[in-house]
Amino acid sequence: MNPIVKTPNLDRKPSSLRYYQEGPPKSVDLNTWRLSVTGLVDKKLSFTYQDLLEMPQIEESRRMVCVCNWSIRRTWKGVLLSNIIEMAGVSHPEKYYLKQTSIGTKEKGVYESTIPLGDALSRRALIVHSVDGEPLPMEQGYPVRLFDFGLYGYKNVKGLAQLEVTEEYQIGEWERRAGYDINGIVRPKKYWIVDLKKWRFVEKPGEVTEF
Repeated sequence: MNPIVKTPNLDRKPSSLRYYQEGPPKSVDLNTWRLSVTGLVDKKLSFTYQDLLEMPQIEESRRMVCVCNWSIRRTWKGVLLSNIIEMAGVSHPEKYYLKQTSIGTKEKGVYESTIPLGDALSRRALIVHSVDGEPLPMEQGYPVRLFDFGLYGYKNVKGLAQLEVTEEYQIGEWERRAGYDINGIVRPKKYWIVDLKKWRFVEKPGEVTEF
């Protein structure tokens, strides 16, 4: 296996911690944490952290984009969302939505976001547990975070605790608080590319793959 190349200019990335519920958990006990899969499924599931590590792993260099007009390419590792949805026995996933709920805190409650399930599967969304060869730091969503790379970061819940397959497309916290678009699709516009230290214009909507 080739060694992981650390992300260039990572120290110049704006901190996203303040956008994570304005108060993420200070710690997570992996002995009690579970990722549950509920809703319109044939089989409800509950995964430990070790369960996820023992599933088939995907490691890919992909670009995440923040609605605040910056982007960074990093090497993410995790489990394909499609594997989990298949295990849950979801027929015709293109008809449904996926509601994500964070671990949350007593002081701030939980963070929720809903995305079209079929779109996420078509873009090879991941349940990510590691970045650049190391477990996700708290700022990035420890212990796991869903990543649909065709969507802005605010649609991808950090500190994930539950996935619910649903027929309802619900407005999430940042759609309410900041007026962000419920679909959250990365738009064609100019972004500051942190790892390249330059502005680049994205030509088409969805995941950025051209640089």
